[in-house]
Amino acid sequence: MRPTPTARLHKAYVIWLGLVWAGLCLGVLAINSVVDPLWYFQGNLITQHNGGFNERESKLNLFLQDPDQYDCLIFGSSRATGLPASALKPLKCFNLSFASGQPKEFIAYAKYLRARGFRPEYIVIGVDGFIFQTEGRDPVTIPSHVMENRDPPSPLKAYLSIGSLNMTWNELVKMEQSNNREYYDSRFEKVPGKNMPVFNPMKTLEVVGLRRADAEARRKSPFSSHSARLYQELARVFPGSKTLAYVPPVSAWHVAEMQQNGVLDGYLDALYTTANLFPVFLDFSIPSPITWNPTNTYDGSHFYPWVNRSIAKALIAREPMGWGITPATMSLDAYRARYLAALEQFRQSTATGQSNRNSDSH
Repeated sequence: MRPTPTARLHKAYVIWLGLVWAGLCLGVLAINSVVDPLWYFQGNLITQHNGGFNERESKLNLFLQDPDQYDCLIFGSSRATGLPASALKPLKCFNLSFASGQPKEFIAYAKYLRARGFRPEYIVIGVDGFIFQTEGRDPVTIPSHVMENRDPPSPLKAYLSIGSLNMTWNELVKMEQSNNREYYDSRFEKVPGKNMPVFNPMKTLEVVGLRRADAEARRKSPFSSHSARLYQELARVFPGSKTLAYVPPVSAWHVAEMQQNGVLDGYLDALYTTANLFPVFLDFSIPSPITWNPTNTYDGSHFYPWVNRSIAKALIAREPMGWGITPATMSLDAYRARYLAALEQFRQSTATGQSNRNSDSH
């Protein structure tokens, strides 16, 4: 029995609909693969600008492409994302830092990679003061495949999703329209946009261009050294690995604000406790001409590449290189005294600078 005209029309419609659907899927897969917002391949081949839309997953995807080429891992928050792996030569580092990263997350990632046979010779750990605050920390966010020790989602599954298409749109349109934010270059190293905001020391910004609703509570939250053991636990995930730990710089105005809010002593106690857990621990948050120069940072918390390259050189040399401090080489009282002396020097310097500006205006 021959199909009726209605049946043939219905069949043709179904075939046509299937071809359209397949074409759309292939188109979505193709554009997502070329822009590669989750870093399964070579990153954005169109603009060479890679947005960190989901660093917790994209950085792991990138690392797992060829883990054997690395002998070093960098863990830290957004402040450590700016530490260029290439500046740590002869080490072959991979920067696994991500925004708001916390030790519990790093421990989970380290165990995940250890289960896959990775054994780094070195671990670089960025130690952030906010980890020791007793209030206001962000929730821990660990991808399910890391928690359950599974392979990451396949690129085919990931890049057929609307979520990935939205990231691709943001990367191609929104990022290219805005030059006032950070991005990752073709080497997947963090670089600032061409028109980053000018740091205004009279304002405290927690992240680029965004004032947090809980910023005031966070600034006044007390510090506790309780979390120091988590950094030690992270280092112990890879027995035999050498650990290079450091405190990323923050503006001297931030440090002065901590003293004003009565939490600076707790901050220093927490750092000193952590410093004594590692053979190499450099503190670059102490006030210095680097951290009280507003042109070295765009928000007081994140510093330009030349500052981070200086930190990388110091880590390789295992010494501060002129503007950091090694807390474990002195007593807690001496460490606190050095810090307070540096803070007073900062105040005198800014007072002198303000006086000179006032004289020039007359």
